[in-house]
This record gives sequence, C-alpha cells and structure tokens, in this order.
Amino acid sequence: MKRHVRPALVAIFAALPVLFVLSAISAQPQQADPPKPSFTGKVVSVADGDTITVLLDKTQHRIRLEGIDCPESHQDFGTAAKKAIADKVFGKEVTIKWTSRDKYKRILGEVYLGNRRINLEIVQEGFAWHYTQYSKDQTLANAEKEAKEAKRGLWSMPNPIPPWEYRKGKKGDAPPDAADALFVTSSGSKYHRVGCRSLSKSKIPISLDDARKRYQPCSVCSPPK
Repeated sequence: MKRHVRPALVAIFAALPVLFVLSAISAQPQQADPPKPSFTGKVVSVADGDTITVLLDKTQHRIRLEGIDCPESHQDFGTAAKKAIADKVFGKEVTIKWTSRDKYKRILGEVYLGNRRINLEIVQEGFAWHYTQYSKDQTLANAEKEAKEAKRGLWSMPNPIPPWEYRKGKKGDAPPDAADALFVTSSGSKYHRVGCRSLSKSKIPISLDDARKRYQPCSVCSPPK
C-alpha cells in the first residue's frame, strides 16, 4: 500500500534547511564598538599617514586620526607621512580616544603612545595639515603654523597642495573643459588656464580666489588676475 505524504508536510521539510541557515546567521553576534571614551590595542596595519588599524580582543578597528589630514599616497610627502606614523606606532600598543565614526565607518580618534599625542606629532613634523574643516583644535593650528614657518616636511615645498584639494581634482569636481576653469599642478607655484602645456603631468582645479592667495598667474596661458 502506498503512503501519501501531504503537500504541506513536504513544504515544511523542504524549508527546514533554509530556516536553519537563517537562524544561524541571526544568532551570530554583531561586531560591537570598542569601549568609549578610550581603548588600548596593538597597531597591526598602517594604510597611510592618517589611517591605521588597531587590534583589540581579536577584532580589528580602522582608525582615522582626528583633526589632521596627510598627503594622499600619490602626492609629495604621502609616502613619507605613512613612514612617519609607521615608525612611531606600528606593532606597538596605543590608546585610542574617540567618540564617533566618519561616513566610512572608521573610528575618528586621537592616538596616544604613552603620553605622546601622535596626531599632534605628525603635524609638528610637517607631515599633515590641521584639518580645519572638521577641527577647531588650537594646538593643532599652532603646530601647523610652527611647522610651516620652520619649513618642515611638506612645508619645504613652495606651494604644497592640501589633500582635500587634491581629492577634488581626482574626482573631477571642476568642469575640465570650461573656458574659465583654473588649475594648479602638484608641485608648481603658478595657476593656469585649461589646456596650458604646464598641466601635462598633473591638473588640480582651484578657484580664482584661492589661486590669487597662493599662486602666481602663468605667463604662458595668461589666466585672469
């Protein structure tokens, strides 16, 4: 005699593997934030001058040094900035003081090696700008001023390009073919019109107001003064 299995039972048994997988996923603990306002861990990676990874209890946390902005990897002193912070903290136990994350979910933090404030040291040595768009820290502002006056690090160049301006250029925020668009190069001291031969190697958009403050007009392409 044949046994007939009800369709409803077949559907239930067929769904059991899926339900088991979903239950297992929901049961997995989510990665928790490290303790606030501070925690201590080992630096296991250095991405660039202002981004490191700290290991705490088998969990890696990406840290963006708060209040400073280092040159990008392809900018002048980008590699030097990365080496500077790596020499200070890589493989060492550091304390991170933090309260929030940035839009990339990185922890925005102050990095301390003992009593040494690493964020401040990087600016003092001329490997970073005080990131005034997000920080009003007067100590960092004074450190940048002193490094600039002493021509330390990136300030040894006549007109270093701030990384936020460099990133705008990479994203093409300015219209590259506009007749009135102005540009500077990564290491030059003049500003140019689009199409100028001096822009063959690098081209970073800049406003006329900013260009007037920090650069001289090119004598070849004669941009507005």
